[in-house]
Amino acid sequence: MLKGSVSDRPHTSKARSAALIASNYYLYRMLHPSAFVHPQAKVHESASVGPWCLVDEGAEIGPGVIFESRVHVYGGVSIAANTHVYDGAVLGAPPQDLKYAGEPTRLEISENCVIREYCTLNRGTVQGGGCTRIATGVLLMAYTHVGHDCDIGEHAVISNGCQLGGHVRIGKYATLGGVTGVQQRNQVGAYAFVGGTLKVDRDVPPASKAFGIPPKWGGLNLHALRLHTSEFPPSRIDALSRAFHALYRSGRPIAEVIDELKKSPEPLFQTFFDDHWSGTLIRP
Repeated sequence: MLKGSVSDRPHTSKARSAALIASNYYLYRMLHPSAFVHPQAKVHESASVGPWCLVDEGAEIGPGVIFESRVHVYGGVSIAANTHVYDGAVLGAPPQDLKYAGEPTRLEISENCVIREYCTLNRGTVQGGGCTRIATGVLLMAYTHVGHDCDIGEHAVISNGCQLGGHVRIGKYATLGGVTGVQQRNQVGAYAFVGGTLKVDRDVPPASKAFGIPPKWGGLNLHALRLHTSEFPPSRIDALSRAFHALYRSGRPIAEVIDELKKSPEPLFQTFFDDHWSGTLIRP
């Protein structure tokens, strides 16, 4: 019996060694030795924190989140499941607003987002509601800046080098072309497309295309609408076409038409012409 027990010890030792190696590999893969995670940060056990990343006190990192390398996550940031953040991104730095006086504010990033290399996303300000929000499935391409109190809708695509000033709102499924800047407090409506290298200093209505310098209304964004046929049957597209004809082609005062659109059953207009609307609008 004793002999059997002794002969079992190497086997047990090998098994423990294999388990320890596997455990160390798991820890190495999920939390790189060069990374620093503050003890008061909440990081899900399935999240992966790569080389030279910093996760500050008060950050909350959800399941399946991946930080590639040199990602800095400040306190007051929450990142939901399966978001992938690439090298050099800085998430939740203080807002670049002279009124900011160190108040605790937030950056909230929803699930399944992709944040590419060297993006910068600032927290909100008290005056702007205290939170910058990135909705589900958003793609922020490399070198994008998202200013304080921005609100980016689900599945929006912000191309390389775009710069969003404070309080900017981007609607769901909207797309911004590369190196486009959106001036503070302006908005781009849902399902809209804005061309590259533009300066957006007026609001872009939903389901629209914007091209040129200065940006001009370029018609319905039929490409986006036809990608979502269940939401946009032909009858709804026809109704949108008639609404924009009334807005831009009828010769009626635009303010009068906008008042009608605010009361219309079309939810895209109800959402767009709300309290956030700056009172400006691109023209044909």
